[in-house]
Amino acid sequence: MVSPQFRPIAGGYERAAERLSEGLVARGHSVEVVTERRSTDWPRRELSNGVIIYRIPVIYLRGLHSVTSTLSLLFFLLTRARHFDIIHVHQYGWSAGASAFVGLVFGKPTLLKLTNTGRQGLDATLPRGVLGAALRWLHRNISCCIVTSKRAEEEAKAFGFSDKRVALIPNALETEVFKPVTQSEKQKIRAELNIHSRFAVLSAARMSPEKNHKMLIDAWERFASKTKNVELILLGSGALLEDVRRWAKATDVRNTIRVVGYTETPLHWYQAVDAYALSSDIEGLSNSLMEALSSGLAVVSTRVSGSEDIFKAADVGEIVDVGDGEALAKALSILENDHERHVACGLAARNYAVAHYALERITRITEDCYLEQLTIQDSDRGGAFSS
Repeated sequence: MVSPQFRPIAGGYERAAERLSEGLVARGHSVEVVTERRSTDWPRRELSNGVIIYRIPVIYLRGLHSVTSTLSLLFFLLTRARHFDIIHVHQYGWSAGASAFVGLVFGKPTLLKLTNTGRQGLDATLPRGVLGAALRWLHRNISCCIVTSKRAEEEAKAFGFSDKRVALIPNALETEVFKPVTQSEKQKIRAELNIHSRFAVLSAARMSPEKNHKMLIDAWERFASKTKNVELILLGSGALLEDVRRWAKATDVRNTIRVVGYTETPLHWYQAVDAYALSSDIEGLSNSLMEALSSGLAVVSTRVSGSEDIFKAADVGEIVDVGDGEALAKALSILENDHERHVACGLAARNYAVAHYALERITRITEDCYLEQLTIQDSDRGGAFSS
């Protein structure tokens, strides 16, 4: 597993990579993760739930970070690639280019997971020019592109991946961990978290521009000014954390907005609230949205990659256009005013998550994808594959 960011960084794609790695170990495979060592406090090598984590040296400074990371990764892969059957990359860019190069050199299938779409997608973020052309060529020679949504699938094919080299596989989730609790357990958790509102809404996302917390807060102000005893809880850290606090304080409903920031234990927040809000302008497949669905929460979401697929398949709440704060406020009102619909959407959310995201299911599908790529690789060499 090539995952430039990994624990102790705990964002969406990092958690997805870790869950998949641990799921594969549980099925009897040997998994090694190579990631960046951005702090000397982080161990160079670590064993976590059967997964071996190697942290390669980088100089985490503007202008040096990308170069040192790519060179370190190349050295790691060139010295160790012969020991692996599969190279699975969890971020496109120079790390994927280095992995693709080593895969071609050693004849190892290389798989790339697309983590985002739109202006943060594969084609939009890869550089142009001479180096960009070489990097794009390496990406197009990756064995298989794993996507988590239909929109990402379309972008992968537009970039140059054939139908046979694109696999639609959602992220994996521990659906038996992220699950609803009984009403009495919920009330106990709410008391511990100091949630006493009648209708509590959660948003858990990195505090960065594409998550559009400003729109969410503006929509919440419209909604909360017309009702009583409601609360918006914001989890997450990032560059805009202090801006988010300032935006919340500037509203006329500041007493109904709680900016918690980073937490290592988001599970209880999901189990304590009544609904979930996703306000992003761009997504791949939001891991926090998956966690909310699995926890049995009705959802209000913008029409982004991943969410589109879910809402087409199941009635889990209300979906609105990207950036439409007025529509988001109305959607919150619908769920808050219609208790039966609110409950029904929560049940549909839980059922969808269990059917589509269960860790064992996604691990098995990914394993089948690996075996297919090994078969193709062996066929290209003219051999006979056996497992």
